[in-house]
Amino acid sequence: MLASNSTFSGGDATLAGLQRLAQEGVIRRYLVIERGGLRFGLFGVLGKEATFYTSGGAVAFADAIETAKEMVKVLRETEHVDVVIALSHGGLEKGPDGRHTDGDDLRLARAVPGIDVVIGGHSHTELREVLIVNGRTPVVQAGKEGRALGELVITLDGDQLMVESYRLHSIDDRIAGDRAIADAIEQQKPLVTAAVFAARGYRIDQPLAVVPRDLPNTFTDIAAGTPLANLCTDAYRRATQADIGFTANGMIRAGLIRRKSGVQTVYDVFAVAPLGAGVVDRTAGSALVTGWFTGLELKHLLEFLLVDTPAHPGEYFPRASGLRFHYDPSRPTFDVVTAIELGDLDHGYRPIDISGNDTRLYNLTCPLYLGLIIMAIPKYSKGKLALVPKDKDGEPLKSRVDALEAPRDRETPYLLPPPGTLDRGSVALGAGKDAGREIKEWQAIMDHLRGLPVKSPGELPEIPVDERAAEVRAIKAG
Repeated sequence: MLASNSTFSGGDATLAGLQRLAQEGVIRRYLVIERGGLRFGLFGVLGKEATFYTSGGAVAFADAIETAKEMVKVLRETEHVDVVIALSHGGLEKGPDGRHTDGDDLRLARAVPGIDVVIGGHSHTELREVLIVNGRTPVVQAGKEGRALGELVITLDGDQLMVESYRLHSIDDRIAGDRAIADAIEQQKPLVTAAVFAARGYRIDQPLAVVPRDLPNTFTDIAAGTPLANLCTDAYRRATQADIGFTANGMIRAGLIRRKSGVQTVYDVFAVAPLGAGVVDRTAGSALVTGWFTGLELKHLLEFLLVDTPAHPGEYFPRASGLRFHYDPSRPTFDVVTAIELGDLDHGYRPIDISGNDTRLYNLTCPLYLGLIIMAIPKYSKGKLALVPKDKDGEPLKSRVDALEAPRDRETPYLLPPPGTLDRGSVALGAGKDAGREIKEWQAIMDHLRGLPVKSPGELPEIPVDERAAEVRAIKAG
């Protein structure tokens, strides 16, 4: 692992493992590889934008550009390499014309001309064409999650560097898996089950339900993503008996894919909701939290999430169970919601007052990960959207967020929360065998699936995909 601008030298006990790996050479500042008579020097930096999301840990990060200048000097003058390659977890940003013209990957290449190639990351951009900086330095990026393998061919003639070709190769099921890696994964499964799932009665390969067709989690096609979003929010509402189950598109990290059998396992469902951790239980997955809000505050919550930007198209779009809202995008920002109704298809919907004249409270359950963002809405909106999460008695929750900059204004790969703390009294707790234990977001979805009806004993339940499952709960004017 190349971590050129990461520092593990502090005395914090949590650094011990990283310090050991650095001493063993597993983590290093740079690496020299010889191929075909050429010496390639590689180093890796975390960009300034990416370090924003490392808050809370004891690792320190030096300036990426200054570190890169240092690494180029060492690689050129001490290691005498022929080619310098920067691995930059910095990201790319689009300009008003939709082209990638900014971002830490590009800034690095512009500021440090001694770099020959920048291989970027962080923004998860599938860059189909090379970006050339300073007339010679190619900047490339191959997307996310191992879905593509980038191939860049360059020629060197003295100081002259030319790009001969560049392409992304798709990585999919047409390519056979590596047996050694598959065996290593199998060995890890019992450990993962013990660490994450067993305490809540699940195992990683356990079949849960059958999906008759793909349920995508696409952010830009609101209608296509609605059945899965409804399934998730219905599960949160059912788990806590709240008035409203709530999330945002960006919280739903994967779809449910039918493949050959349609069977969805614990791991498949966990992939839908893997983000964050609990308040006391720090294992993987957000705990569900509950707060009480007035009708006007619910409107403000929706208003914030309905603001869309090119950097995050559809990622913040609100999803709900027990709540239906009407909105008109042609209206001014922070005033697009025209009506909110509570209820469901079984019991009908009733309108609630969103003018601010009614102080009645309604309880809303969402993942902790999203809860931190909701608490920061007054700061993110610079006071334009007032909102105070409360307990059932109307007392403000003892929570805090350190909101620095609205996350939608950054070209980041994921919807990310600000650092902060949440009132433990807001955490949803289980009952029965799970009494006193936090309810995980993924757990609520799994419990909900197990509660679906089956056609005959011994069969897995089928996830509904009918018109009712695709109920439109965000009604757009026109």
